[in-house]
Amino acid sequence: MRHLYVTSYIILAAVIQLLTGNFPVSFLAFPLNIIFAVTWLFLLWILYKEYKSSTFTRFLCAPETSVLSIGLFIGGCMVIGLFPQLSDAEAKMCEGIPAFLGCYNFMTSWIFIAILLLLLSNLAMITIRAYQHRKQSRWRFILNHTGLWLALFAGFFGSSDTQTLRIPIYKGEPTREAFDMNGSAHYLDYEIELDSFAVEYYPNGRPSRFAADVRLGNETTLLEVNHPYAYRLGEDVYLTGYDVAKGNESNYCILQVVKQPWKYVMVAGILMMLAGAVLLFINGTKRV
Repeated sequence: MRHLYVTSYIILAAVIQLLTGNFPVSFLAFPLNIIFAVTWLFLLWILYKEYKSSTFTRFLCAPETSVLSIGLFIGGCMVIGLFPQLSDAEAKMCEGIPAFLGCYNFMTSWIFIAILLLLLSNLAMITIRAYQHRKQSRWRFILNHTGLWLALFAGFFGSSDTQTLRIPIYKGEPTREAFDMNGSAHYLDYEIELDSFAVEYYPNGRPSRFAADVRLGNETTLLEVNHPYAYRLGEDVYLTGYDVAKGNESNYCILQVVKQPWKYVMVAGILMMLAGAVLLFINGTKRV
C-alpha cells in the first residue's frame, strides 16, 4: 500500500512538471523559506501529537517510507549526475521527454522537490518520535537525523537565497556590475578593482599558478585560483579566469562572487551528524 501511495505521489509531481515546468525556486527566497519551514514542522508536530494513529502519520513514520524516500533520492541524484545540469534558459531550449520531466535542471523539478519533501518529512517525523520515546540512545539518534535534515534543507531551500555572480574587473577601473548564470546584470553594494596580476608557468609553458591583487570595497587582498576569499559571512570571492593570450600582461581577470547565506546552517547539520556518529561509536548500538 505504501508503494502505491508513493507511486501516486511521484506521478502527480510528474504531471505538474509536464503542465507547468520547473518549480519557481526564487519564490521560496527569504523570509518565505523560513515561514514555510516553521509552518511545515509545526504541522508535522501537530500531526504526530494529535493524529498519531492515523494512516498518514503511520506512513510518514514507517521504516519502509524511509527506504522508499532514500531510494528515490538516490535515483534523483543519479539523474543529476547522468544529465548535464543547465541554466534555466538553456534547459528550456532542450527537447524530448527528459527535458519535459526537468532532467536538465532536475534540482528545481517538481519531481525532485516532491522526493526531497517526502524524505525531509519522514526524517522530521522519525526525529519527533525519537524525541518522545528514546532514552539513552536518544541524543545520538536525534543529532544524526536532525543534522541530516538541516543539511538537506539548507542545501535545497537555501538555494533560493544563493547567488553565483561573475564579474570582469580591469586595472584602474572600479566596478560593481556582475552577471548571473543567465546573463542578467546585478550590482554589488561594494566596488571591486584589479590592482595587479601575475602568472607562473611550468617548464612546458602551462600555467601553474595565477593570482591577482584586488580591492574589494575598502579591503585589499590577494586572490589565487582555488583559494576563495571570505569577504564576509556567507559571501566568498573566487578568481576564475584571465586573458590567457596575454598572460602576465593581462589587464583584466574574471572573479566569481558566491553568496550562500545558508552555508553555515548546512555546516551545522554536518557537524551534528559527526557528533551523532561519535556518540554512536562511544556508546555502541544498544537499544534502551
